[in-house]
Amino acid sequence: MFDHPTEQSAFTTDLIAAVYAVAERVPGNPAITAPGKASRFRGRGGSEAVKPGRTITYRGLVEGIEATALALQEDGFGSGERMLFSVRPSPAAFILALGAVRAGGSVVFIDPGIGPSLFRDRTELASPRWAASESLLYALSTKGPLRPLARKRGLLLPDYGAMDVRHYYSGPWLPGVPWGARPVKALTAKSTGGEFCPHEGNAAGQEAVIIFTSGTTGAPKGVVHTRGSLAAGFEQLTRRCTFGEGDRVHSEQLMMGLPALIAGAHWTMPSYGLSAHIDPLRLASELGPVSGKQASYDGATHLFLVPSQLAPILDAVEDGTVRLPRTLRTVMLGAAPVLAPFLKRAMHLLPGVDFKLIYGMTEVLPVAIADGQEKLAFASGAEAHVTAPDGSGQGDFLGEPLPGVELRVAEDHELMVRGPNMCHGYLGEDPMVEHATGDLVRLDHRDGAARLVMIGRKKDMIIRGKTNIYPALYEPVITGVAGVRQAVLVGVPDGVGDETVWLAVVADAGASAAAVKARLARELPRLIDESALPDRIEVLDAIPSSGRHRKPDRAALRQEFTSRPLLKEAAT
Repeated sequence: MFDHPTEQSAFTTDLIAAVYAVAERVPGNPAITAPGKASRFRGRGGSEAVKPGRTITYRGLVEGIEATALALQEDGFGSGERMLFSVRPSPAAFILALGAVRAGGSVVFIDPGIGPSLFRDRTELASPRWAASESLLYALSTKGPLRPLARKRGLLLPDYGAMDVRHYYSGPWLPGVPWGARPVKALTAKSTGGEFCPHEGNAAGQEAVIIFTSGTTGAPKGVVHTRGSLAAGFEQLTRRCTFGEGDRVHSEQLMMGLPALIAGAHWTMPSYGLSAHIDPLRLASELGPVSGKQASYDGATHLFLVPSQLAPILDAVEDGTVRLPRTLRTVMLGAAPVLAPFLKRAMHLLPGVDFKLIYGMTEVLPVAIADGQEKLAFASGAEAHVTAPDGSGQGDFLGEPLPGVELRVAEDHELMVRGPNMCHGYLGEDPMVEHATGDLVRLDHRDGAARLVMIGRKKDMIIRGKTNIYPALYEPVITGVAGVRQAVLVGVPDGVGDETVWLAVVADAGASAAAVKARLARELPRLIDESALPDRIEVLDAIPSSGRHRKPDRAALRQEFTSRPLLKEAAT
């Protein structure tokens, strides 16, 4: 039986309608600020001010969405169409994505860094007839002077320009951009003149985004969310994380920016600089108030991070090289477990900040959001129904399920969930009835309310930063390297809440362990996704096994590696 009856009527039924409703209330308020220029740190005492990016108001946001939707429809994009989307976060990118949805289509997110083979499989499954990409991505992926540079850095990119789709490019024209491709900025160049984009049918049930994830079998799975399921999930985040009009939410995450806009808050985007990843210390320097000729606004009130991003910020706060603004009220942590000792340190160093710990997955976001104080109370044993021999709470406290989210715990303790924020289903499959999370949980009850406690993971998935790493995707490839007979990837906790990736291999008879390690370090950057590269490689005489089928015993490997001193050894 499911607990926690669904309250679907409490949620807005449509993502676009929710954003437009805010624009009607506060049309002149800032909606989105683009990433600013990267700052250079002065060391102790703080950093230079960051020059802010362009800010658009809610009126400008809606006008941009309408103009884009109309232009796309004039080009032939409309109901049922899909657009492959590979554009860096920016207001223009966001307007393009929502414009595509407003026009009746959907946006397909596929990471080009997963490698040509997986990219091809996922693209074939989604079958988009349109694509929007950075002009630099076209230049790096096509045959030309830049392609060797990309491959030198371990980037095996699919040839975007060779895809038989209608192309839009973001940024300046570069060699490799296909003939006939249209610049993204041209979509908003024409004024709508007050004209609104028509739409048909059930807007809440319209396919809006497809986000690819993968099971341990490696088969591609496209998670299909509708305008209604996104609206329900984002409103859950808005209410529980308590942001609203006048607040400033700093995050590069689309799945955090949209809730900010639904709440009427100001979404500011961090700078990437020349990297594909966010620098946590640069991000911290961007949280203060901004005062300039083109834009002025207060310091950030809300910040979303993964634990591995928060760790260096805490170090810098402790040694005095970073000072966070007094306006910061809430830090939201998600995408990876948050360990109690790490949380305790964070709350000690940032005493005026409320911590919200988000538990969810691509299929159902969010499921539960725990408050930092209640998680520490559980960890201490004071508010735990089941305790360890030392008196501490047993398991990882996830919190009370959010309103509208229904739970069912299977006989093997796997958590099953459903609700208005659940995706429509997987691409090409029947609509989803409930989602099997793969997480093993226990329900603790306090004051009559069920609280989720994780006791393990059914999957072999490894979580590093914001990335879910599925070993079965990469182990066969690694085994194909000369001299490798068997390969197993496992995640080992690093004490922060993140996991380090260890690769255990058995060498072929007669092969030198040192030579095999050297070959793997040299070849893996060309063979597997950068986010899955191991932190440490160990050559073993044999991989421990268990069960009737003598499968690799990952738990035994993890235990063995956990007992060893962690010496960070990059495989690149």
